[in-house]
Amino acid sequence: MKHLHRILFVLAAVLLFAGCQKMAQNKLTRQMKKMAKVYLQQEQITDYKDLTVSSVDTLTEYGYAKLTSELLGDMANAYEQMYWDDADDTARREVIGLYLKEIQRTKADLDDLIDDGDLLTEGILLFMVSGDYQKDGKKQDFMFLVNPDKKSLHTLDPFGDNLLYKDEE
Repeated sequence: MKHLHRILFVLAAVLLFAGCQKMAQNKLTRQMKKMAKVYLQQEQITDYKDLTVSSVDTLTEYGYAKLTSELLGDMANAYEQMYWDDADDTARREVIGLYLKEIQRTKADLDDLIDDGDLLTEGILLFMVSGDYQKDGKKQDFMFLVNPDKKSLHTLDPFGDNLLYKDEE
């Protein structure tokens, strides 16, 4: 009988804990749905239906650096393609080359930070929210970043306000 009480107590504690986690997750999703509306308004997307937040992930310093590095890699690939496509336009090619060097330099700095192992892999630097909405009968995906205060958006700018360098200012 004593074991049965312990088992029931443990089971009740597990169910209570799971229920609290689910409530916290639902509250976070509701908060991020409000932020999704702010994001869409900021992007001047107004006539939409069926707004859904499908996931809310946390980004650590390490995750932020990886995301930014991947974005810069994609940008570098696009600029390299433009560079080779504009072989006849020397002036445009020169400007694209300058942009490409800046992208590569910034990516190298981030990759050095990642490789050094000094970035935090725990804690919340930002929330990354993804979802979709219906517009003109088509499903449109979105993804945006929210500051830890859960009340303001973060604009990813690897060349300007990089969160990984904020302590160095």
